[in-house]
Amino acid sequence: MMDRLWVKLTGAFALVILVGVAVTVVLARQGAATQFSHFMVGNQMLRPEGLQEVLADYYRQAGGWQEADAHLDQLLLAASSGGMMGGMMGDMMGIYQSRIRVVDRQGVVVADTKGPPGESLLPLLVERGWPIVVDGEQVGALIIDGVMMQMDNGQAQSLLAGVTRAVLIAGLIAGLVALILAGLLIRQITRPLTALSQASRRIAQGDLSARVPVHSRDELGQVASIFNQMAGALQSQESLRRQLVADVAHELRTPLSGIQGTVEALQDGIFPLTPENLTPIHQQVTMLNRLVEDLRTLAQAESGQLTLEQEPLSLEELAGAQVAAHLPKAQQEGVALRLHVADRLPRVWGDGQRLAQVLGNLLANGLRHTPRGGQVLVRLRPLGRGVELAVLDTGEGISPQDLPHIFDRFYRGDRSRSRATGGSGLGLAIARQLVEAHGGRIWAESPPPGQDRGSGFYVWLPSIQEQSPSSDGQIFRNGSQEEGNQEGSSQEGRPGR
Repeated sequence: MMDRLWVKLTGAFALVILVGVAVTVVLARQGAATQFSHFMVGNQMLRPEGLQEVLADYYRQAGGWQEADAHLDQLLLAASSGGMMGGMMGDMMGIYQSRIRVVDRQGVVVADTKGPPGESLLPLLVERGWPIVVDGEQVGALIIDGVMMQMDNGQAQSLLAGVTRAVLIAGLIAGLVALILAGLLIRQITRPLTALSQASRRIAQGDLSARVPVHSRDELGQVASIFNQMAGALQSQESLRRQLVADVAHELRTPLSGIQGTVEALQDGIFPLTPENLTPIHQQVTMLNRLVEDLRTLAQAESGQLTLEQEPLSLEELAGAQVAAHLPKAQQEGVALRLHVADRLPRVWGDGQRLAQVLGNLLANGLRHTPRGGQVLVRLRPLGRGVELAVLDTGEGISPQDLPHIFDRFYRGDRSRSRATGGSGLGLAIARQLVEAHGGRIWAESPPPGQDRGSGFYVWLPSIQEQSPSSDGQIFRNGSQEEGNQEGSSQEGRPGR
């Protein structure tokens, strides 16, 4: 129980409140006692008893009250408690300025701090003053305005006890109210922490759907929001992991089933063991090897372990070679394949083999989805601080709901497609990783600007002035590349991915 945060906070608040009440009672009692026993005149804090003794000594030495009014300031100074410092303490404690009058046996004022002597006071007022006694005989009285008249010790102690009791009760009530308010405040602090602890326990047990309600914008609310973001990211990653496992299993099952069926047919004698009947097995094995290689490349790129052999590269030469390589297939499919290169095209730092893989994948997709009589255009032009490579086709296009997901792993817009018509679903995911590894961006639009159908794939790469090769040939990214990417993609307002 003592390990709970609300118990510790409540105990701390209670201790602070008790100390505050105790200090308040002590100071209030001390202040009340000082008010009863001291008074202020000018800049002096005095006690009536001390002034009584000083006035008695003056009467004894002077033989009477003659010239008492002229010597009153000196007598007050002699009876003061601490001089200037005492006056400052008196002001701080709220002791008000008092009027001092000294009367003789007949009640006639012989000294006055605020007026001339000679006034006669009422006997009742004189009787309630502080008597001045010399050799056992009362020779006068001390009258102090603004201070309670003389009381015996029992009355003073009773009054101080009453004041202390009142201050103590008031302090306890105030402390109780403060403790209740502190409890409400502690509840506001510990409730989100309790919810955070319970949600963390659920996530540790495997429930990644656990979330924490956010009720404020303070530090606790920010912690809850960040926790929810973290839980959402974990849930998303777990979903992606499961989807990846399912997709890989699905992609491997079909070729393995084909190999198994062919082998069993050969074993049962349904198919004779001829080179023609072994060809499907070879094709399926080749497909498996390609799928495994694609998965390996994608995993390396996503983990930042893909090696890039970068050098100054002409995208014009690379695009020309890829267009020439795909031209026979384009002619076979009845699709016009063209290349357009702008003047003064800057060079880029890049891995020619990896960028050729990206362009080859985009060209293969464009030819696959463009019907006979259509065309595929490869366009190169300067854009911002880099070069834009675009592959534009006049094919069937990409539906709006599929467009945001085409670069995801194993994604096919039409799930009924086979590998012959839809590929493995890894090509565009690999292309995105390879382009980003070069500090570039890749995105798609359907239809492209200026066309009423088809799709366009765009790759932006920073030029050689904006990008430098990494020293160890690994994937690299730096601030200048990011800046170039943003500027390059914003020139025509195209969304980057």
